[in-house]
Amino acid sequence: MRQLGVVVMLIGVVLAWTGSAAASHSGWYFGSGGPRITVTMSEWKFTPATITLEAGKPVDIILENKGVLAHVFMVYTKPKQPFPPNASDRWEYVLANSYLSSSGEIMVYSRNEFIVAGTSISEIALEPGKKATLAFVPSKKGTFEFACLILGGGVDHYKSGMMGRLIVK
Repeated sequence: MRQLGVVVMLIGVVLAWTGSAAASHSGWYFGSGGPRITVTMSEWKFTPATITLEAGKPVDIILENKGVLAHVFMVYTKPKQPFPPNASDRWEYVLANSYLSSSGEIMVYSRNEFIVAGTSISEIALEPGKKATLAFVPSKKGTFEFACLILGGGVDHYKSGMMGRLIVK
């Protein structure tokens, strides 16, 4: 009985030490264990504007909004025709063609605080000064576009240059 008490106490210590971490079915707590790539969002750009990843290898993309406006990070198959001027048509296209849809487990977290996990997300929105990490395993090979499609306050973030390329080899 004493051994059981020691085991229960050790489990309690481990849980207290790790906090209220949310483990996914992949076993991730916070982070994929793969390379960490920082992407800065600001008016009107992403830095770096090109991200190259390996298919099948886990990665953490750290998104940091250093701008004064809110921005979103969306990854999708680049349209063959220019985006329509209507914002709702753009969002509809991106939702239907999101790279992070059906690509396996995806986790988004910030400062060891779980935000969301699932197998399909379309965007990560960040207020100014905020940071979040996108952990996933890229599965589809090819060249994709990432962008901020916010259209507001008289400014079209996409047309102002807030786009980049995601290359998965």
